[in-house]
Amino acid sequence: MPVQRLWPASVRLVLWLALESAVLAWVIVHARNDFMPKLARPAYLLEFMSFGTAAILSAWCALKSALPGRVVRPVEAFLCLVLVLAGTTIVAVSQQPNFNGQLGAFVKLGIPCVCLTGLLAALPWLVLWWTVKRGAPLQGAISGLWIGAAAFFSAFAMMRIVCPIDDPLHLITWHLLPALVATALSASAGRIWLGLRLRLLPRHRAA
Repeated sequence: MPVQRLWPASVRLVLWLALESAVLAWVIVHARNDFMPKLARPAYLLEFMSFGTAAILSAWCALKSALPGRVVRPVEAFLCLVLVLAGTTIVAVSQQPNFNGQLGAFVKLGIPCVCLTGLLAALPWLVLWWTVKRGAPLQGAISGLWIGAAAFFSAFAMMRIVCPIDDPLHLITWHLLPALVATALSASAGRIWLGLRLRLLPRHRAA
């Protein structure tokens, strides 16, 4: 049975970015938060660009991980880590915390942000997962990690447009931590999926 040749990783990345651009456009059109004045703040712009660039680089690494003979270079992984750490540092120091001690209000404001982060990441995650699945990833956990990082770092950046709250404690607790947890879960899903795939492969060959 002939095997359909995969499109180059660069072409698939462009298509995934087109999807992300459509999601971003939807967010901008429907956002009730007046985020435009924030673009004049260098810290806000650098934070958005750090996580956005980390998402693009993660998507590139995910697509490369599905191609035999293509490996993610250490410098790419290191650059992604630097971007995330830089963005996190900006989040932590650019604004003064204003937590008033009311835990109930803190949680009430945070839960919708967690849900919306997952919603914004869902379609890009599924599309990138499907694209990587069509290849031949040899390290499921690594591929899953990059897929999760791409989708949820992008969602984190978009949430800075949606959410009007700039409090560092809110952003780290309800935006960043859920994105990191979801990325770890994506890595676990990749490991489980690859294990199942490798166990089923001999059966298909035997058939």
